[in-house]
Amino acid sequence: MINPYYRAPIMPVVSLPAAIEPFKWADRATHVVVDVPLAQFTRLATDLVDTNGSVHIDCRFERNAQRRAYLRGEISTVINLTCQRCLETMQLPIQTTIDLALVHDEDEAEKLPEDADYLVVPEQGVVLAEIIEDELLLNVPYTPMHEDCDALSYKQDDVAAPVKENPFQVLAALKKPSAKD
Repeated sequence: MINPYYRAPIMPVVSLPAAIEPFKWADRATHVVVDVPLAQFTRLATDLVDTNGSVHIDCRFERNAQRRAYLRGEISTVINLTCQRCLETMQLPIQTTIDLALVHDEDEAEKLPEDADYLVVPEQGVVLAEIIEDELLLNVPYTPMHEDCDALSYKQDDVAAPVKENPFQVLAALKKPSAKD
């Protein structure tokens, strides 16, 4: 009889495969540590100034005590975007944590705790790069801007505001004097 607490040896992965079998990888406790060029993430690259640099991926597929499959780990990179205030290039460091329950369907997802993030995946043919790219895209602001942008600083002259005339003053002149005056 196999010991139920037996953990398979960790399988390290040093390159990002095209397609994976996530549940088998969770059974094997597969650990992925790889640097992937930014240019390989085509959806992300459309919003970038350039695709220099890489994405560091350190994640693992594992099963918890209830035998649920999880993808957990960290992703980090630095991307160059266009600041929407000054239209200059800005660097945005991204460091995010992944903690996704891997489920076969929505019925299985309903059994998860309410605060758990999940991903419905097929038994095989999952593209890990797409999952990583989705996580990166979730961390890119819709309108990227510098924290302290020079475009917002402008010089204001110390000019007194012009005195406006009361528009009803003309009406006062048209008013007929009353008998009491």
